[in-house]
Amino acid sequence: MTADPNSHSASPDAADELDGVHNFRPLPRFPLADGGQLRSGRIYRSGALDLATQTDIAYLSALGLGTILDLRHPDELLPEGIAHGLRERVRHLSIFPVSSTQEEIIAELNGRYGVGISPERYLHYLGLGGARFAEAFELFADDANYPILVHCTAGKDRTGVLLALVLEVVGVTHAEIAADYGRSDAAIPRLIAFMERTGRKPEGTPEELFRRFTTPPEKMTGFLALLGEHHGGAAAYLRNQGVSDATITRVRELLTER
Repeated sequence: MTADPNSHSASPDAADELDGVHNFRPLPRFPLADGGQLRSGRIYRSGALDLATQTDIAYLSALGLGTILDLRHPDELLPEGIAHGLRERVRHLSIFPVSSTQEEIIAELNGRYGVGISPERYLHYLGLGGARFAEAFELFADDANYPILVHCTAGKDRTGVLLALVLEVVGVTHAEIAADYGRSDAAIPRLIAFMERTGRKPEGTPEELFRRFTTPPEKMTGFLALLGEHHGGAAAYLRNQGVSDATITRVRELLTER
């Protein structure tokens, strides 16, 4: 595992560099549509941290994380609670409503959209978790929260949708957002291993599981197109959830290098 946190920005294999955490990587210095670039070392993304090793925790601690934003439903948390050594930095904020079980939510989504991801399924997330997406976005407007690590179980769906909102607001192009989303494919074997080790063995052949968990960039570009069509884009969607123009401006300031 690379010891220098800054090396992740340049490494194409960052998702494999933590021993017990799948799909970990920083958001790189994306170019922005109106000039400038995304500030590096501000946002990281990953799958669940439950199996993080002591070496992993030491590495993550060295990043100086201010906030670990855990988007998982309470049903997904291990019975013994947070097992890693960064408990004081964790902010639990389930994107899916806690008034329903995770099993009920997934059954509803599968009934509407079939098993596996789709742009329409991601768009439905915005209706399920509008207030919580807004609350999560507010965290990005406070400099004291940085660096921020966002994760769910896989680090690709709820994490991907939230970060897509943030990145579109800042001015990252849809192509760049989708390309980064697509990098989660490399972590699918480790995601499956994580699920098995934590008692949630997924059903299906390896080929079926890959099709279920895959993250082709066109799925994200399709979602972003629907976001524009149905909500007028990320900023308009967040305003409709109660996020102020001042908050949106502040997020842009904190994440932009000119």
